[in-house]
Amino acid sequence: MLKKLTEDQQAAIIEKATCEFAEKGYKGAGLNRIAKSAGVSVGVIYKYYKDKEELFQACVGKSIAYLDEVLSNAGQEGSDLPEMIRSLIGQTQIACREHPEYFRMYHQITMEDDSEQARSMAAIIEEPSAKAYKAVLKKAREAGEIDEGLDTGAGALFFDNLMMMLHYSYSCTYYSERMNIYCGKRFAASEKKMNDQMVRFILNGLGYQE
Repeated sequence: MLKKLTEDQQAAIIEKATCEFAEKGYKGAGLNRIAKSAGVSVGVIYKYYKDKEELFQACVGKSIAYLDEVLSNAGQEGSDLPEMIRSLIGQTQIACREHPEYFRMYHQITMEDDSEQARSMAAIIEEPSAKAYKAVLKKAREAGEIDEGLDTGAGALFFDNLMMMLHYSYSCTYYSERMNIYCGKRFAASEKKMNDQMVRFILNGLGYQE
């Protein structure tokens, strides 16, 4: 009979599995490697997850819960639009330092060629942020703070596109170097400068009026 794992051991499986999915993608990830890096047997993993798909879903669920917390923290720190955007960017920068594997895993998900899984993952991952961003832009538009002709859905998509690239810029080697090429290494290394310039760019694009 397999001994029940401690909470730390269960957390280690999720952590190592997330790193495996982030590096290899869903199809390339292997349960044997995950088990070895987590210090358990494959049989133990199957005790808690019926297959790789269920383990993958658990990893995605944990990362989404973390990102929901990031969105929540950003909303609490500032009431006006500029401060909310600044806070969200700052929280994202922190999140990328603490858990770059989450964002690398998302990057791998976007490249999967399984259309059914891609649609399923898009709905799970994108809907919370889409809802939050649209609500923020709708409130700002109704308050006369941004361009009244802006469609909130399109605006939320364009805003999220920028945020997604920011995620990758701080967590994926290619995009980190891309940021260095465009901005210069010294500038890109300053999270405050990047935050300030991104806030300015977004507010200008939204037609923000105080």
